[in-house]
Amino acid sequence: MNPTVLFVAMLMIISQQALAQKPDRRVAPQLEFVCELRVKIANPYVVGETPHGLRRIIPIIGGTFEGPKLKGDILTGGADWQIVRKDGVAELEAHYQLKTDDGVIIYIKNTGLRVATPEVAARIGRGEPVSPSEYYFRAAPKFEAPAGKYEWMNNAIFICTALRNPDSVIINVWKVL
Repeated sequence: MNPTVLFVAMLMIISQQALAQKPDRRVAPQLEFVCELRVKIANPYVVGETPHGLRRIIPIIGGTFEGPKLKGDILTGGADWQIVRKDGVAELEAHYQLKTDDGVIIYIKNTGLRVATPEVAARIGRGEPVSPSEYYFRAAPKFEAPAGKYEWMNNAIFICTALRNPDSVIINVWKVL
């Protein structure tokens, strides 16, 4: 066999093997459902217009959570510190604590956005029920758990969707795999 033809054939085989081993970097990560949080909230404290926008503080007054690997109560004492920007988008930063059924306290910091038309935002502000299809409400919770059964929560990225009700927020949390 001609050495040039043999060389070209070997290069083609090596190139095909290299391409076959190259992972597709455009494949979306998988998600694993973690839990649903039912967060009870009180009426907001409105600080007013600040250099960053309208500042509101929404007290968290309890609730429950449940998922395949954990369940328990949401403790009173947290809050969602919000800035409503000039364009109407609410920047959210909630800090609160979960207490699992087996007595473990887990801290959560959840940052995200709620994007709605001015009309929909006004309805939410008045406490009216609004379909989640009418607005975008997404966040990225970060958990801090002590060593033990729940420490896996310290070492993963999570995302969530949320639904705003008049006196609560329902949050569904997924772990990014």
